[in-house]
Amino acid sequence: MKLISVLCPHCQKSVSISPQSLSNTVQCEHCNKPVLDGKPIEADVGNFDMLIKGPKPVVVTFWGANCSPCNSFKPIFEKVASEKKKQLRFLRVNVQRNKALASRYRIRGVPTLMVFKKGKQQSVLNTALRKKEFVDWLNDTLNS
Repeated sequence: MKLISVLCPHCQKSVSISPQSLSNTVQCEHCNKPVLDGKPIEADVGNFDMLIKGPKPVVVTFWGANCSPCNSFKPIFEKVASEKKKQLRFLRVNVQRNKALASRYRIRGVPTLMVFKKGKQQSVLNTALRKKEFVDWLNDTLNS
């Protein structure tokens, strides 16, 4: 069975999880906090494809470290991730470190937001949003 390696969003230590555990809440073996719920996971080329195939819809932000809109959107993304942890999973992809993913999804500017359901891209938005607009966009995307 192939394992997926992710960084725990709480303690930043590597955790290996099985693809079957994507439907469950996985506890970090280092800090005992939930790995997949409540905080965005830093995704990369090695784990992205498996993470977007989970049973919950997945919200991804493609971002850059030197991007002011990305940095101002980060706390909004994290707040919504915490509020919607039962319904959705949240991933962050640094485009400078993951150029192959940025190229595959034709990322031309950051932040770019995408929603996936069972591995299939459902929606894309090329901008940062205020919290209310972000939640409205998610609700519209998931209810269509």
